[in-house]
Amino acid sequence: MSRNIRQAMHEAAPKPDYAKKDAFIREYQEKSRRAEPGAFDLLKSQITYIRMPVWIASIVALVVAISGINLNPETVFYVAAIMPFVSATAIFDTMRSRMYGMDELEGATRISGRGILFAKLVSIGAMHIVLLLALSVVVGTRSGYGFAMTGAIITIPYLISSIACMILERTEIGRRNALGCVFVSAVTAFMILAIKDEKALFAQNYRWIWFVMLIVFAALECLEIRKTFSVEEYKWN
Repeated sequence: MSRNIRQAMHEAAPKPDYAKKDAFIREYQEKSRRAEPGAFDLLKSQITYIRMPVWIASIVALVVAISGINLNPETVFYVAAIMPFVSATAIFDTMRSRMYGMDELEGATRISGRGILFAKLVSIGAMHIVLLLALSVVVGTRSGYGFAMTGAIITIPYLISSIACMILERTEIGRRNALGCVFVSAVTAFMILAIKDEKALFAQNYRWIWFVMLIVFAALECLEIRKTFSVEEYKWN
């Protein structure tokens, strides 16, 4: 290789300045740290992506409770029959990216798929906890069962539907059929309405069974949420 060609190549591709390279990397890292969203920013961003059916289902349950409890003490069972649909819409909204085959794209974003899932569950879960407490107080004032028993009657169908929908969503059939959550909710609601006239089941002597069931289903709900998180992997980032 002639001396002229070497000189031309050296001028075309000069040796990099390591001092400038170090400064560039430091500046980029500093910008990345400043732009990293916090937990509150993540929750705030995901709240805006919660679809309208989730809010509508919650509002319907609250309206039925407020408007019906003064007319009919058994409104507690009608509210309990609505709660499976409240939880089903929440599960469907939380998992819809996987149902529509968008989970890989969501996982390739700056925020991990687990982070997005966690934000959605926290946002919707916090709203539903407030809703369940409000319903327990509103309905419990006139239901004749007391606040604790009313809360158990309302919450147990919610948990049953939520657990069943999460199990169904992890199957191939559940991911391909969005109506699966609706079917699970309908079956749960029918079960509640079928036993509402069996007053012996809600007698004072048997109420401890309802509280035990509430604790068991709450524990199963936490277990299913953990299983759902274990499915979410950091595939891209």
